[in-house]
Amino acid sequence: MGRRPALALLEILRGEGVDRVFGNPGTTELPFLAALMDAEDAPEYVLGIHEGAVVSMADGYARATGRPAFVSLHIAAGLANGLIGLLNARRSRTPLVVMAGQQDRRHLQQDPMLSGDLTGLAAPAVKATFDVQHARDLPLAVRRAFALAVRPPAGPVFLSVPMDLLTEDTEVEVPARTPTPRSGAAVGLDRAAVLLGAAARPVIVAGDGVGRENALPALVRVAEACGAPVHHQPMADFLNFPTTHALYAGMLPPRHDAIRDALKSYDTVLIAGAHAFTPHHYSPGPPLPPGITVVQLDSDPDEIGRNFPADTGLVGALAPSLGRLAELLTQRVPAHTAKARVLRASERHTAERNRTEAAARAAYSPAPLAPWAAAHAVARGLPPDAVVVEEAITVGLLLRRLVRLDRPGSYTHTVGGGLGWGIGAAVGRALAEPGRPVVAVLGDGCALFGLQGLWSAARSAAPVLFVVLNNGAYRTLQDTYEVMGGQGACPGTELGALDFTQAARFFGIDAVRAESADQLRELVSETGGLTRPMLIDVPLR
Repeated sequence: MGRRPALALLEILRGEGVDRVFGNPGTTELPFLAALMDAEDAPEYVLGIHEGAVVSMADGYARATGRPAFVSLHIAAGLANGLIGLLNARRSRTPLVVMAGQQDRRHLQQDPMLSGDLTGLAAPAVKATFDVQHARDLPLAVRRAFALAVRPPAGPVFLSVPMDLLTEDTEVEVPARTPTPRSGAAVGLDRAAVLLGAAARPVIVAGDGVGRENALPALVRVAEACGAPVHHQPMADFLNFPTTHALYAGMLPPRHDAIRDALKSYDTVLIAGAHAFTPHHYSPGPPLPPGITVVQLDSDPDEIGRNFPADTGLVGALAPSLGRLAELLTQRVPAHTAKARVLRASERHTAERNRTEAAARAAYSPAPLAPWAAAHAVARGLPPDAVVVEEAITVGLLLRRLVRLDRPGSYTHTVGGGLGWGIGAAVGRALAEPGRPVVAVLGDGCALFGLQGLWSAARSAAPVLFVVLNNGAYRTLQDTYEVMGGQGACPGTELGALDFTQAARFFGIDAVRAESADQLRELVSETGGLTRPMLIDVPLR
């Protein structure tokens, strides 16, 4: 049975599980808005007042629901505003389907206002683009976009749809949805078990694929089966291993020389779902120490051997692959050997955690707070089932060393590097999981980039606690400038005195300035009782 183009689009969205549309509309989206208004069971339209916040909300929502979020942007300018969010989503492998309304085809040759090369503009920031020019092609293009968005490596897919196409007086066929087949365990796990089972000093690098594919419990079984310490990949976007576990060894630094140093005492490494270690600052040489045996597992075949050679490379879904690998390792590694390794690792890691804990607790004071104290207060105040959405750059590195989290999905970051993601992502996360406390930990510079997201937080009454760590500077730039040998003040890095409580109240959000580390910890502990958003301005020294 045929459907009008706009109704066909809505039918596909419903079939793909889309219950919310994240957007900021313009004239070219009016036909789509009209269809949403007329349909009884249309998805809810979640409005953002800037496209950066719109895409970030969709990013947070998609990560929490595990399915592609749908985004509606307005022509060339709106798409350009959303590009930062799309770049973040592509780097973090968040599945999004993004549609922008193009100008009316009947006068495109006349270069009308607002028009532009939408697919050319979007292409560098997305997995694929579709320039839909015929109504009959729309349903197939949308179906393909949703399928591509989740196919490894997951990411955003873009569609350009002229506004007049959705109003055509014609009927189009809607192709039935073909469920994406589930990937199974990798082939070659026996070989991986042989290499890891024979290792005297095994180690594991937990990549973000583990968190994305809900493979954390399976990775825990692998680590325990061979007694291997586990590092998070550099600047991890997810909780890929419980930070409370005796085998947890912390996050690898985002430099090749530091990674080599961290792994030099091991003879075999399992790298599970990690994207090429994502270095930040350059250092010469490869990321892995010489002579180490490498077992690499990923659901994306392009990752195998991409940046370093692997002794065995495995392609398959991470959860079933790791589950089977754990079974094989229990047959190869004696239980007493694994337990002894766990005990030795626990002693090392406990001593390190105690030193870190003591240093942070000793830094407590009235405001302005030391960064260690602020990070510790947030970490110790978190409710047991909280979600941390972190975009704090410098203090975020300290927070990662202090949080004690074990529930999958409880830590979210973006390695994309486009500032302003955190506020919108936290709102999207709260919309997706309304019963779970959400704490957004933000640097002041990051918060300024995404401030418009507070409007959506207030409008939707999202019960998010926004913690703005306010040091009045782009501190990470100043630190790097010093490391590079810069002399004197680094130009362009001072933000000056900022009062984020005033910004929050402008958007209708309750706000308070933290007066001490103890007060900050208490405020964070009350997140579970929020019924609307709240902001804490945390002055740092």
